[in-house]
Order: sequence, then structure tokens, then C-alpha cells
Amino acid sequence: MDPVTRGTRPVSSRPTSFALLGMYLGWKAAAGLLLVFTAGLDTSPGRVPTGVALLTAVFAAVAAEALWFSRPWCVRASIGYFAVAILAPHTASALAGDLVPVEAMFSIITRSILAAIPLLYVNHRASPLFAPHPAGIPVAVPRP
Repeated sequence: MDPVTRGTRPVSSRPTSFALLGMYLGWKAAAGLLLVFTAGLDTSPGRVPTGVALLTAVFAAVAAEALWFSRPWCVRASIGYFAVAILAPHTASALAGDLVPVEAMFSIITRSILAAIPLLYVNHRASPLFAPHPAGIPVAVPRP
């Protein structure tokens, strides 16, 4: 199958940073899935609900695949993962009634600033890779 028809770049043109971030997100996906499978063993009262870990793991897996295969939508997948990883635990805490609004606000702002660094880098590296090719200028053909 041709990489162009699948919407991917050849592996040789994938930036090394995409591979490293993809491996990290793959690890986060595997860790989230393991947490979901072993969540029944944890009986502590303050643990994160199983659905939050599964949701984060799914978004991490999608973003890891997009970065590893250098898909054109890798920036959107990365934004989705970081948004879910930041907001899902806070939403679960709000639903459980354990949320202090001021702490949650500062936590979300701080985590968003830290998440902006890799997101801006992925966007910076992806824009030249997936930029639309300029339209060809018609060249006049000489007539005999």
C-alpha cells in the first residue's frame, strides 16, 4: 500500500521528535490500559474512576499512532490527548465533590501551559511536512 494513499509520510521523513513523543504516548496508553485492568484491585477512596483512565488511554493511543506514522492530523490528536489528560481528572473530581475551585483553576492553567510546549513544537514541525503544495503556474507552451 502506497504511503501517499494512506495519508502518511514514509518513515524516513518522520521527525525523530514525533517518534519519541509517539513512544511516550504509547507508554501512557499502555499504562492507562493496565490501570483499567487492575482498577478492581484498588479499593482506596480517593482513586481516579476507571472511565477516566480508559478515556485518557484511548486518546493517548490515537495520538501515539498519529505521531508514529506521521499522519496529517497528528496535531489535532495531540491536542485532544493533552486536553483529555488535563480536564478528565478535574471533571471526575468535580463529579465526586472533591474539587476546590481555586486549586482546580490554577492546576488547569499550569498544566495547560506545560502542555503547550510540546503542542507548539508538534505544530511547528508538522506545518512544513503537511503544507499544501503550491498550485502549479501554467507555463506557456511554444507553438511552432
